[in-house]
Amino acid sequence: MQVIFLLRFLVAGTAGTTSYVSHLAIRPSLVLGAAVWFCSVSFTYLYNGVTDIHEDRANGSVRPIARGALPVRFARTTARVLAALALTGGAVLGPLMFLVTAGMLLLGYAYSAPRLALKSRTPGTIAVVVASGALAYAAGALSGTAPLSPALLAFSAAMCLWMGMVGAVAKDFSDAEGDAKHGRRNWTVVWGRAVTALIVSLSAVGIGAALLVCAVATAAYGLLAPAGVVLCGALALSAAALTARRDDSRARRRLPYRIFMVTQYAAHLVTFAQPIT
Repeated sequence: MQVIFLLRFLVAGTAGTTSYVSHLAIRPSLVLGAAVWFCSVSFTYLYNGVTDIHEDRANGSVRPIARGALPVRFARTTARVLAALALTGGAVLGPLMFLVTAGMLLLGYAYSAPRLALKSRTPGTIAVVVASGALAYAAGALSGTAPLSPALLAFSAAMCLWMGMVGAVAKDFSDAEGDAKHGRRNWTVVWGRAVTALIVSLSAVGIGAALLVCAVATAAYGLLAPAGVVLCGALALSAAALTARRDDSRARRRLPYRIFMVTQYAAHLVTFAQPIT
């Protein structure tokens, strides 16, 4: 989780202006900004792990807190320290970065806090995931040197939608039984796996195709490679989601989410080989 958020941050901070070779010339503010973002995302991950411990154990998750490798008390304390470090670093980088960092921390809290628990329903999950992705790109832009070109904005928007309409929904395919047991009302629980898989598949292919059309229509050739990656990943994800069966193993039910993750990693990594202009 932390790595992909850092990739989003770095793409927005560097990819529109430089090639891979010249990425070595990095501004100090980008390094500090990356550290701030790592702390804010790590807070979100740890706090979610603390609040999700019962569901994770019911679903057979191997997350560190759920399997007992990371004590709950230590995780909670570490999360608080990371939040404080993130806010301090954000303040050093300026008022806008402080606000973006605070927004990220608030989203992480609202997603997992028992009294709010936006994670309990798919629309709330989508809203948090899309907003957190947008904040990651905004933080990178504030800390780095990349101009906010239309192509970079198009890529960022597509990846935010990819997170929200694909990943935020596909992650529930493997955990529906435990989620239902603990009162969650996500789409997989409410509508069933088949209907939700169709929604995810149509969303994934639509996002990939739209990004490719955008690249061609606007002659934004730097978008062609990431758009191709997203569309290929969308087709693979759709095949995995639509052919899944009720009696599949948890690993098989989780395959669409794994394809989602690999696709977004690849889409971001290829942007470091060429400018997005």
